Amino acid sequence: MNFFHCPIKIVSRNKGRSAVASAAYISGTRLENTWDGTTHDYTRKQHIIHSEIMLPVNAPPQYMDRATLWNSVEWNETDRNAQLARVFEIALPAELSHEQNIALARKIVQDLFVSKGMCADFGVHDKKDGNPHVHIMLTMRAIQEDGRWAPKSKLVYNLDADGNRIPAKQKGRWKTHKENYVDWDNRGNAELWRAAIADHINDALREAGFTQGFVDHRSYARQGVERIPMKHEGPDARAMEKRGIRTEVGDLNRDIRAQNKLLDQLEARLTKLNSYAMYEKKLDEELIAQGKDVSDPNLRFMLASQIFNAGKPENKLDHRLRDASGLLVIMKQYEITDAASYAAAVKKVDTKFYELRSKRKDNYDLSIELSARITAYEERKKYQRYYKAWEKLPEQKRPAFEKQYEFELRKYREAEAALQRWQDNGEQIDYKGWQKALKYLNTERMVLDIDLREMKEDVRRLEVVKREYIKENKKIMPDRYGR
Repeated sequence: MNFFHCPIKIVSRNKGRSAVASAAYISGTRLENTWDGTTHDYTRKQHIIHSEIMLPVNAPPQYMDRATLWNSVEWNETDRNAQLARVFEIALPAELSHEQNIALARKIVQDLFVSKGMCADFGVHDKKDGNPHVHIMLTMRAIQEDGRWAPKSKLVYNLDADGNRIPAKQKGRWKTHKENYVDWDNRGNAELWRAAIADHINDALREAGFTQGFVDHRSYARQGVERIPMKHEGPDARAMEKRGIRTEVGDLNRDIRAQNKLLDQLEARLTKLNSYAMYEKKLDEELIAQGKDVSDPNLRFMLASQIFNAGKPENKLDHRLRDASGLLVIMKQYEITDAASYAAAVKKVDTKFYELRSKRKDNYDLSIELSARITAYEERKKYQRYYKAWEKLPEQKRPAFEKQYEFELRKYREAEAALQRWQDNGEQIDYKGWQKALKYLNTERMVLDIDLREMKEDVRRLEVVKREYIKENKKIMPDRYGR
């Protein structure tokens, strides 16, 4: 499997979503939301191989009915911005059978969530494209011993060192504070859950006899690549941004956020392609073991023809031409003739992606460092006259001057301290050299932007190969995906 995919999302009303709608989608059923009167019908949704509700011991048995459970959640949350449910989407090993993946999903749900008091509704989906996955939908509130929904928070008395209540200012009252009824929303849970899910997946693979293909839950763990870090804005820049005034550091952080989002999306797409490629490679290996030849050097032309003659409307001709030519380019470039060579091609693009991501991170890291040095040098020069004027004043006049020019003096001292730290570390103050280096990095980033656009196109073309390859194989080998 090798690739771990586990996004966690919140179903909330302020985003126009409902728990009932999400439950209908996960299970492929038709459900009515009695809260707003909307009916959600996903009965036409295919590829749902299993759906199930699992409840903790305190839950009323009627919650085994999907409509009853999620409508109860809807009616119990009266706030227009209420958070209704938490949803996991977990990639399952394509190497395992449907029965094994259902058992794996059930174990994850029981061990990590139901045992902690959450009601769970999960559905295992498989489009037979090498990307089986499970959607797990969880309640946000605990259930009390009497079967009623618990509050999200509770008032707790403040206690002194001896364990006694602390009196409030109002006579007869005690100091209190709010505490969450359960710890499900605690920071750090997401990482713990992902780690535990990865462990369950790896255990399932070992039990099935696999000795490789294990997953690592850590974000960007492969090749030691991390997300591009944001630059610290500081109180002045934040205040200006709040007033609608764009700042240099604010623009840089907006660019970094956009880059991280784009890179995250590409990583997710490559993860799916890798999973699919390994799945198809395994199927080919089974056919080869049976003495069958699965290689076809003319495959790219056959698939390109399939795209071009897809019978789409005439106004889609440009798209067909683009897809067909793109497919020919990528398959020729990587010599794709079967599932094994396709897997190798995806691996090459995946490796290039992480190399590119690493280069962009290094570029931004150094750019942020140089920008900080240039800013410090410029601010020291800009505000130095205020500090020199303060130095010349007699001691008794300095407080009034400091009060009047507090901002200017603070900016000078911060800049001077920063420059001094770099000097203490044995570095030279080289303003022109910093500017030259930053200019080079900006140019390099433009080149990396071109590389990223080419990377996006390669990923899109590989997705086209995947789509058409599945279509062709379903025609010539109808039993290939029967599992």
